[in-house]
Amino acid sequence: MTNSGSGNWFFRCLPFHLPPKGCPSIFPPTPTPTIPPTIPPTIPPTIPPTIPPTIPPCGLPDCRWNEDPNNPVYNPPSPEKAFYQTVRYDVMGFGPYGPSTFYKMWYDFASEGGIALALSPDGKNWSFNSNMSGLVSAARHSRVLFDRGGFGVGTPYKIWYWDSTFTTVDPIAPTVLRMMRTASSVDGINWIGDNVLMQDSGAPLITTPGNFDGASTGPGDVLYNPFGSMTTIDVVNPFNNRFVMYYNINNGFVEQLAFAVSADGVIWTRSGPPVVLSTGLPTDWDANKATIHVSVLRLSVNQFIMWYSGGVAASSEGIGCASSTDGLVWTKFSGNPIFSIYDGVAWRDGGPPARTYTPWVLFDPLRFSGHGDSVCYKFWLAGSPASDPDDLNIGYATNPNG
Repeated sequence: MTNSGSGNWFFRCLPFHLPPKGCPSIFPPTPTPTIPPTIPPTIPPTIPPTIPPTIPPCGLPDCRWNEDPNNPVYNPPSPEKAFYQTVRYDVMGFGPYGPSTFYKMWYDFASEGGIALALSPDGKNWSFNSNMSGLVSAARHSRVLFDRGGFGVGTPYKIWYWDSTFTTVDPIAPTVLRMMRTASSVDGINWIGDNVLMQDSGAPLITTPGNFDGASTGPGDVLYNPFGSMTTIDVVNPFNNRFVMYYNINNGFVEQLAFAVSADGVIWTRSGPPVVLSTGLPTDWDANKATIHVSVLRLSVNQFIMWYSGGVAASSEGIGCASSTDGLVWTKFSGNPIFSIYDGVAWRDGGPPARTYTPWVLFDPLRFSGHGDSVCYKFWLAGSPASDPDDLNIGYATNPNG
């Protein structure tokens, strides 16, 4: 039987063969696989990083200040006073060393003696915390330092103060500065190791009663250098020492400022000129008093600024300002006094016996990290009106350049 091409077609196009080219397929066409479209991965929205706000740089402080219109900012519990204050700030709230707060203020609460502590979250709103323990009952005119490193001896607070029982050295033991004392504390309230200061007999801080430097009413300010030696004194470069102190010298009426250095905060050696801040001319506002409870800022190696109490009849008549390149020779501000009992400010005005004095200044290049006014410099002062000179309270001010 002769087949035509159809048989050949059949053979060539059997269903179990893959059809050669040209053969019809008896299978449905193989569908092209569906490939799902490529979906781009979800990209989270771009969130800009949180950039801390730029902290404006600090200018140099002006000698003058802008007084808070709500002064006084601290009125202590009656019948106590508040004057001769030291204010400290700690961004960590002083923890774990004593009550937690950002600002602490130690102040005299009585003319007979006694030092108390007040606390504040912002430097303006204060509350009484505690009286001190471990100090003599006549303790006054204190300066307190706080150091998280414990000053190399393990206690983060140190105090220097006037024992107001005395103004002169003991004639039997002239190297004993019985009017000045120091102590240490873990919490800033309970003090240990309270003792008198000692003076180098070769460079005494206080000499014979009646001399221009024959008496003292205590420390003005104390600065701490953690890199200073704990055992030896640098007589050539005084600010290389561990502690330096500005302190009151007087002859019983005329009050001025002198300077001393120490390796341990206990034994002191006089340094610099005999008087580092002298009284003014007979016609000046500070003719007889340029002294006690000063506040000194060292802004750079050769840049110092000071605020001090002064007057003619009393050191409570006003506050002056001075600058220095070495911390020893000072030039007074031509616009002194920057605060005065004649300012016309009700809480501290009226002429004698009103009081406007005991300046204290803090500097923080981070503008106190949001704890209170965002400024570089803060100022506290004590004052009372002539109508009630014993109504001593604390006021506050900020600097126009801060």
